[in-house]
Parts: sequence; structure tokens; C-alpha cells
Amino acid sequence: MTGEFPYGKYQNTELWNLVEKAIEDLVENDDLEERTAREYIVGYLCKTVVENKW
Repeated sequence: MTGEFPYGKYQNTELWNLVEKAIEDLVENDDLEERTAREYIVGYLCKTVVENKW
């Protein structure tokens, strides 16, 4: 994949930190196995939340 990171505008935000912590908890508890780089998972979830005005 080339080009700019598509979720950069969400990094270093409260939402990013919250989503990243939740994913970390799930991974540590063996409830989730990541098959994609963490930053893309977090970024996609942040984008989805923001676009749906949660």
C-alpha cells in the first residue's frame, strides 16, 4: 500500500486513544486476534464512529 495514511486525522485524539485501548484489552484477553495492522483497525473504527456521528 502506498500513499498517505488514510486515518491520520484521527490519531492523537481522545477517540483514537479510547478505541486503541479497547482493542488492546480485547487482544490481551484473547477475545480478538488482529490480522491487520493495529493503526488501520483503530483508524477505520474512528472513521466509522465520526461519520455516523456517535
